[in-house]
Amino acid sequence: MIENKTILIVDDEFQMRTLLSIYLKDEGFVLFEASTGKEAITKIRSNPDNYDLIILDIMMPDLDGFEVCKIVREYSTIPILMLSARKALEDRVDGLNLGADDYLTKPFEPEELIARVKALLRRVTTIEAKKDEVKLAFEDGLSIYYENRSVYVNDELVELTAKEFELLYKLALNPQRVYTRDDLLYLIWGEDYVGAQRTVDSHIKNIRSKLYAAGLKNNRIITVWGVGYKFV
Repeated sequence: MIENKTILIVDDEFQMRTLLSIYLKDEGFVLFEASTGKEAITKIRSNPDNYDLIILDIMMPDLDGFEVCKIVREYSTIPILMLSARKALEDRVDGLNLGADDYLTKPFEPEELIARVKALLRRVTTIEAKKDEVKLAFEDGLSIYYENRSVYVNDELVELTAKEFELLYKLALNPQRVYTRDDLLYLIWGEDYVGAQRTVDSHIKNIRSKLYAAGLKNNRIITVWGVGYKFV
């Protein structure tokens, strides 16, 4: 969802800020303005969470857009759409290299501006959604974080090996699905693995033991006799 997203317009020309505001208000965005680079930096530093996107002009008298972009990128990943009347390729390259997410040359059609703004906001929304998906949390205090391969029980870190983590995560990601030992060997160890099915059993045993030692009262990994395992 991109409705009610907040945009900071940074441009020293009043007419351009007004024009951008007219285009964007019609799409339901909440708008803020800054007439100089220094004003923009002050607003962003004071509360970077206020803004979902920055539209940043390059040619400004105090701090130009390149410098503003460079400073913002030192502490924030807010999407930045740069505007410029200059069409030189090196300007576009410089802006993107400094951390801008997109570049639009003046004059532009309002439809293209809106399309680029929405594309940037959709991209960020998708990334945030994916970040949320990599944390699995359960009512008994078990939390699994995929990005840093960590497991906690009531905020206590559980030390798992790489294979133990992958095994727990795969099971927890698909609760109630029964995996055979062969399934798990293929998914975790790979199709070229040569070894006994008991490898899975020993890893499951270690996971259960470590979770229990950390204070997890429920046995989350259930044995389905004659078949394999499932997470409940």
